[in-house]
Amino acid sequence: MTPHKFLIQLSIISGLVALVLMVFHTYAIFAPHQSLSWISWGFFILFSLGVFLVGTKGAKSSNQHLFGQIFLVATGLKMLVSVTIILIYFLKNKPEDQYFILPFFAIYLVYTSFEVFFMTKLGKTESMDIS
Repeated sequence: MTPHKFLIQLSIISGLVALVLMVFHTYAIFAPHQSLSWISWGFFILFSLGVFLVGTKGAKSSNQHLFGQIFLVATGLKMLVSVTIILIYFLKNKPEDQYFILPFFAIYLVYTSFEVFFMTKLGKTESMDIS
């Protein structure tokens, strides 16, 4: 997968997620938690960019295991940072209900699916180039 194609796909997905978040925030139950949604959105965009850059280098590496290791470390790091973001938000804002988490999980699911998609493409494309 080329960087240009990745950036176009990331932009489209990020734009769609932003539109969905705007709709989410029109509902009173989600409106008070907009900051968590937008922070999460920004984090996952930056994280996807980072994973793509590191994944590209890993896929081109002569170490056949590096790409898989990068994928595993990225997944673990994303989970750790996600829990940290939620915990900090929860402790700082003390939300009265659990609905604050729904937009976050929607964002997490979209970007995780996208990450699996582009990493799979990247791994297949680069492994064909190495052989």
